[in-house]
Amino acid sequence: MRLRLFSKFEFPKEHGARRNALLRWAMIGSAVSKVSGLALQAVSIPLVYHSLGQHRFALYLLLTAALGTITLAQMGAGPGLIQGIAAANALGKRDQETSLLNAAFRFTGLAALIGGVVIISIIHLVPIDRLFGAAFAHDRVETVSAANVCIVILIALMVSGVGDSALAGYQEQVFSFIGSLVANIASMSLLFFVCRHTPTLIDIILVLYGMPTLARVANLFALFRRRPYLLLGAFRSCRGFYATLFSVGLAFWTIEISGMIEQYSGTFILARLSSTHDTDLFAIVFKYLALASMAVNVITQPLWPAIADAIAHRDIDWIHRSYARIRHLLNIYSGLLAVLSISAGPWIFRHILHVDTTGYYALFLILGLFALAHIRVHLLCVTMMGVQSTWAVAAVLFSENSLMAVFGVVLVPHLGAAGMALAYLIANVALPLWLLPRLMKRALQRISGGTQLAVEAC
Repeated sequence: MRLRLFSKFEFPKEHGARRNALLRWAMIGSAVSKVSGLALQAVSIPLVYHSLGQHRFALYLLLTAALGTITLAQMGAGPGLIQGIAAANALGKRDQETSLLNAAFRFTGLAALIGGVVIISIIHLVPIDRLFGAAFAHDRVETVSAANVCIVILIALMVSGVGDSALAGYQEQVFSFIGSLVANIASMSLLFFVCRHTPTLIDIILVLYGMPTLARVANLFALFRRRPYLLLGAFRSCRGFYATLFSVGLAFWTIEISGMIEQYSGTFILARLSSTHDTDLFAIVFKYLALASMAVNVITQPLWPAIADAIAHRDIDWIHRSYARIRHLLNIYSGLLAVLSISAGPWIFRHILHVDTTGYYALFLILGLFALAHIRVHLLCVTMMGVQSTWAVAAVLFSENSLMAVFGVVLVPHLGAAGMALAYLIANVALPLWLLPRLMKRALQRISGGTQLAVEAC
């Protein structure tokens, strides 16, 4: 079947209009993909929680968090490829596009293999109680078996993800989003079937991580179908392009480390310093609010490659207009999300998800305020990365999440799950929410000599 709907001949010839058309298609695809992803998470969290039980669900969270660190091994090659492809495509340099893609495949494949060997060796050699806490000392056999399967899937997920990054560089993320939609629907269907019986950790991992891997492989076919010259140049020299990926990607790698700290340190700190109930409840509430916050990626995920394309074409006015419109929309959304969490969060979790939230109102209050601030910071980060201030973003986010972990260690023994949430909020307000608008103003002044947008960023 020919996917002529997305053929480049369907879009306007004028590049600015073409960028807008591609961005609209990407946002539509992103919206559909994110809705299906949210539906999958909304279904999977309570389903897996009740089917595995409290103890094994906590083990599942800790294991997948530990194995998920393999994504750090790619050193940001994906984002580096997006920026490189966007620039090369803007200049019509097909040889450079091909070399960048080949370098990304080789770099990511080697990094994934090395990272996988290191992580799985740690799982095999270090006692489980020293990794995850004394409560899991008797789960070694199941943990190691699940880790063996999960690490293979994650390696395949990383390598095939190079195709998604290339599609983003061409502003053709719509193919990636369609693949994600199909994978999410398939995962939901299989998860209902698996959880009807007594599922193992391996069963859950195969459903929730295996389907996205297959979708990414399909996206590779879409990429090579639209641009066969990329496949024909598979053995082209990559000399010099590894440095290009590394120079851009190292900053993104630092950002990924910061994201890993943000996503998983709360669970680990609570698992070591508080109760299993505090650990599970914080993980579930934080996960749902994080998923709701990630809905803004419907707009911001396609935005970053579009900004990179605009920079390559020196279309600075387009960046100004887009930032102002998107900031207004996200302010409305984040305000509504915070109000929902504060006013109705405990009721939703107690009566709809059947999770006991008695005595945990402070957790919903604090995390609601955190979501409000976090979405504002997210837009600032995406825009700054697009205007080539990636290292500034990396430094701020790494400092923020390191500070959050320190606050968590101090507050959790006294306040439990609410203390961990408070650590997130304090660190977010103390650093990025205060500092990033000032850095944003400087970045915009550097590019365009000072505009109304630079004033509004503050």
